[in-house]
Amino acid sequence: MGIVKSQAIKNSVFNYLGQVIGYVNVIILFPILLTTEEFGLTRLLASISIIYAQLSSFGVQRVIIKFFPFFQTKEGADHNGFLPLMLFNVAIAFLVTSIGFWLIKDWLVANQDSELFKSFYIVIPLLTALTVTTWLFDSYLKSLLKTSFTSFLNNILLKLLWLGATLAYYYDLLSLEGFIWFYCSVHLVLILCMVVYLIYLGQLFLKPNFYYYKWRILRMIYRYGAFSILDNTNTALMNNVDKIMIGFLVMDDLKSVAVYAVANHLSGVVVIPSISMNRILTPLISKYWKSKQRAKVEKVYAQSTLINLILTGGLFVLVWVNINEILMLVDDNYSSGVYAILFLMLSRFVSLSFGLNGDILMVSKHYWFNTVSGIVLIGLMIVFNLIFIPTMGLVGAALGTFLARLFYNVIRFFFLLSKEQLNPFTTRNLVAFLVLLAGMIIGSSFELPAMHFAFSILIKSIVVSVVMFVPLFYFKISEDLNQLVLDILARARKTLKF
Repeated sequence: MGIVKSQAIKNSVFNYLGQVIGYVNVIILFPILLTTEEFGLTRLLASISIIYAQLSSFGVQRVIIKFFPFFQTKEGADHNGFLPLMLFNVAIAFLVTSIGFWLIKDWLVANQDSELFKSFYIVIPLLTALTVTTWLFDSYLKSLLKTSFTSFLNNILLKLLWLGATLAYYYDLLSLEGFIWFYCSVHLVLILCMVVYLIYLGQLFLKPNFYYYKWRILRMIYRYGAFSILDNTNTALMNNVDKIMIGFLVMDDLKSVAVYAVANHLSGVVVIPSISMNRILTPLISKYWKSKQRAKVEKVYAQSTLINLILTGGLFVLVWVNINEILMLVDDNYSSGVYAILFLMLSRFVSLSFGLNGDILMVSKHYWFNTVSGIVLIGLMIVFNLIFIPTMGLVGAALGTFLARLFYNVIRFFFLLSKEQLNPFTTRNLVAFLVLLAGMIIGSSFELPAMHFAFSILIKSIVVSVVMFVPLFYFKISEDLNQLVLDILARARKTLKF
């Protein structure tokens, strides 16, 4: 447990540092260092390659984690040729998917107005191959319980390398062509680091073990991999289809992709505390469901729903009432994304306010519905985007995403309610929502005299926080959050005494 605790602490530190670096890169630095079209190009290339990579990965991230124990041998042994088997599967999947990509390349180019995209679409297979290989070695190291090293590479080093490439281009150390190729090749550094680390650990085994590759085992791997491809591709499409559709449906193409990317990252601020909490609660749901402790599942479901509503909703209100001041940190070209930020924050708020419905579905006998509902979500996003993007541009994409996620979560809520009689909502959720709404109304109508935007953000945030969180605390809407606040205050008093 000591190793697990140490790895968990390091992972948390690297994750939070990575989030900070990511937000600084995307919201502040990249819009300054790159033109909107150049920045949009990097976002569009990344979005397409993520979906391409999921289709090419053979579900390797899940497959390795699930099946490595079946192949694992004692320390120093070759794990029965598991790594070369995974490399072979991924290579075949990548080749098959690449044939499909080659067949649609003319369509991709014909439906893009940007000459910049047409010049660099050829880097997408390279970026995809490096991304998939990174996922493979990352998952292999996770199976060896070496998670903090890969967390550092993915959360810190990768983002610093992207920033380094962008700075080199800004200061004319790289041409545009050199920048794009370098930007799309930085995963190679991560791969080399992981290979060297595996050699150091004595865990890089590339010799196949054909004797161990029995069809009984391979059949389970391929069946599970096929399901994982579908599920992972669903997730990739959920997170990227709106950006891709903007890139192909809006006349200014890459500029709108850039503005939307900044809006999307800025809206993500509201979910950081809830996602951190959900990582802790998800294993509990699995544990309680497996041991048939239904009452505890219902309790965690209800608690997570209420806490997510308060945390995400509170941050949503604080960001929105200060949105004009916050956008002063961003280049003027990106201010047109203000209402995209609103709808994207609403979509995140809706997703988290319905609690851990997806996690409950995944551990129940209804796990299949998680995939089915994901397909429904993607279909809804495509339909809504086709309706709204041509008339509303990037704001239409954000509105489409919000409506799709609203329907998606309502469908999953009623499914769990009908199949398992699980309802996480109580009058406390309604009271919390009304308090947050009051904070939004007061904050939006709160006028301050002209002052530096930082002071304006500080004053508004204090006033609105008092309006929202004092009543929530006083009336004990969430006893868990109240206890957390009391614990923090007790630690602060104890620290100050020393």
